[in-house]
Amino acid sequence: MPSDYDAIIIGAGHNGLVTANYLARAGKKVLVLEARDVVGGACVTEELIPGSKWSSCAFIAGLLRPEIIDELELSRFGLDLYQGDALSFSLFRDGTSFTMWKETDRTLRELEKLNKKDAQAFLDFGVRLQRFAGLVTPYLLKPPPERSEVFAAFEAAGEQTLFDEFTLLSVRDLLDRYFEDERLKSMLTFFGMVSIFGGPSTPGTAYTYGHHSWGEFNGNFGQFGLARGGMGAISEALAAGARHHGATIRTSSPVDKVIVERGVATGVRLRDGSSVTATQVFSNADPKRSMLGLLDPGVLSPKLVRDIENIDTRGSMARIHLLIDELPQYLPFTDASAGPQHHGHQLLGPSREAFEEAYEAQRRGTFPSTFVIEAVTQSVTDDSLAPAGLHTMTLGIQQLPSELTGTTWAAEKEKWADLVLEDLFGYAPNLRDHILDRVIITPDDLDNEYLITDGNIFHGSMMLDQLFGARPLPELANYRTPVRNYYLCGSGTHPGGGVMGANGHNAAKVALADAAGVLAPKVAPRLSGGKAPWRQRTVGALMSTKPGRWFGYQAARQPALRKITAYAARVR
Repeated sequence: MPSDYDAIIIGAGHNGLVTANYLARAGKKVLVLEARDVVGGACVTEELIPGSKWSSCAFIAGLLRPEIIDELELSRFGLDLYQGDALSFSLFRDGTSFTMWKETDRTLRELEKLNKKDAQAFLDFGVRLQRFAGLVTPYLLKPPPERSEVFAAFEAAGEQTLFDEFTLLSVRDLLDRYFEDERLKSMLTFFGMVSIFGGPSTPGTAYTYGHHSWGEFNGNFGQFGLARGGMGAISEALAAGARHHGATIRTSSPVDKVIVERGVATGVRLRDGSSVTATQVFSNADPKRSMLGLLDPGVLSPKLVRDIENIDTRGSMARIHLLIDELPQYLPFTDASAGPQHHGHQLLGPSREAFEEAYEAQRRGTFPSTFVIEAVTQSVTDDSLAPAGLHTMTLGIQQLPSELTGTTWAAEKEKWADLVLEDLFGYAPNLRDHILDRVIITPDDLDNEYLITDGNIFHGSMMLDQLFGARPLPELANYRTPVRNYYLCGSGTHPGGGVMGANGHNAAKVALADAAGVLAPKVAPRLSGGKAPWRQRTVGALMSTKPGRWFGYQAARQPALRKITAYAARVR
């Protein structure tokens, strides 16, 4: 008998919706089944407190691939990505602060207040990071290469040191090679601490840093922004596009099992007992949930089961969503009026030693004595999120244990939130009297409510042992599984976590090739040396000499040359 659908996708997270779009555009009959009552997974906007909306989990847009935005016409389906005046604001424990602006010259002059030598180093570091991204990003929208192929590309380009710096080193060692000022190094360290089980001195965290830093916004390298309406606007645009091309999306429809007959996936059984058949089945869930939770025992070999159980999903994060009737008055400012300090990502108390202590506490299953707090107050730039006179504020804490020793997150969540807020009041004392309500999302909630194993939002560590052709395991690295016609499309696959969409794109392309009976394109080693775009080659050549570095820095810090600097830094 013919199947009900060509493809069933389990989970309406952003990657599952990207997969649905590409399959539907290829003429396939697609059904997306989502356990929750809203699409988006961790890329979602929710009315957590009546009358106000928050990005519940992910809250910054910068990794979503521009190719996907264009190919799926997401702006046509309502997506509006934007930036405030400032990209980020960091407030250090000594009371000093740093604002990163969209414009390079403003950022460099701001850096000079911290350390003039590091201002030049920041530009040098950016050029190196862009070169690293130039060698890695061409692999993002293709099936995963073997790690040896990636290394060969760096060797062919004469960039073995670059590979080591941004792949093998700890983020501490990486930043120590370039910068002097401890505040700057602490601020930059944060991007290597996202959803990991480790600290600044943990080898391999330099790649996590690079993964978060090489994003782009409207073609501008290393920048990020916000989605109007919250991050759920990305998922809603993807859902609208999928529906427009014929896909069916059913929420409140949890899947119990993938049906396997003689080694072939033939459909799914829902928790209500009903079944739906399909020629191909995709799981947007993490690899552990997809392979151990959705398949019956005995389908996989005992060795593969053990290997899947050993996928590193340690390392989680948590959110505290606040409804406030006055914006935070951070210490350097004289009032609580809205300003650039509220426009983008806010980082409070970054300290490398605090990050190291947080890892020790994470390893023990406890809490550190102080927290590094990230914050977003998006209602300042998007008044659709809160009623007039009120604001939404989200706090984020990284490096948290998935499980606590001797207790549970359910038992400790309120006390933990109180500890975080006490730290917050040290940076914005006025908020003590202006919090109207709060909602806490712990690692336990990420696991049980958002269905992310261990609360690891990347679906697995972003260290080299779980990257490229080994993500999440060599046996599962090409989106296919040992069960024929059963595919993985979530963040646990290549190229990794974040709201990127590449995983869903690649899984769809592999499955379409399988359905057509052709081999999906294999990534070949780029032994030509990984030729960068001419702008990057020109800037790289200029910055490789001492006079060129001086000239490049002097030009980059001039407001009158802002357009030229921005053009030189563009990715495309």
